[in-house]
Amino acid sequence: MNDVDFLQQTQLFAGVSEMQLQKIVPDIVRRHFRQGEVIFREGDPGQVLYLIQSGQVRIYVNGLDGSETSVILFGRPGEIFGELAVVDGLPRSATAVALEETLLLTIERERFRRHLCQAPPLALNFMQELSLKLRYNTRQMDSLANLPVPQRLARKLMELAQSYGRAEAEGVRIDLTLTQTDLASLIGAARESINKSLRDFRRRRWIQIQDGYIVILDPEALRAQVSL
Repeated sequence: MNDVDFLQQTQLFAGVSEMQLQKIVPDIVRRHFRQGEVIFREGDPGQVLYLIQSGQVRIYVNGLDGSETSVILFGRPGEIFGELAVVDGLPRSATAVALEETLLLTIERERFRRHLCQAPPLALNFMQELSLKLRYNTRQMDSLANLPVPQRLARKLMELAQSYGRAEAEGVRIDLTLTQTDLASLIGAARESINKSLRDFRRRRWIQIQDGYIVILDPEALRAQVSL
């Protein structure tokens, strides 16, 4: 698949003409990251937008005590991150690390802004992406502030299944390599609390663990847990 074909399949570039994509492609730089390699750190200069072609990325912030709190995971081809740099050019507000071998397409801030001006569908798609991120962050804040750990975990599993789920015979597999520490960081809970809730979910046959991946067996039960 060439770069134009790939971009046409992403949400960010949906509706952008092939002629305009041909102008954008020369400004794209591929970058490969090994598992565990830092893509950028909190406080680094923010001058590049990232688009996932393959792999998984975790975004996290560091607490004053040195702890890490995950903000979001990315693992779908075409997902973007680092988009705030395009808007304000300020230093990175979080750290990004590759969870596995990851290939990213990058485009420098000023070049991307020029294409936004030249391609209205791209500008609209970009604003929609920003709106979705804002809504997601608002839901996360509400969840962390008001829900107990089992409900937070159930909500997060349903979100991950919706974004990264793959239907299988047993249920919906979350196609991300998630550890208990990752989940704890994502919902702002202790690892021990996550372990306890996962054991309970497995005992109730709401989920199961297969080869390190979480499979949702009873999504309705998890939705009911969220609404308690």
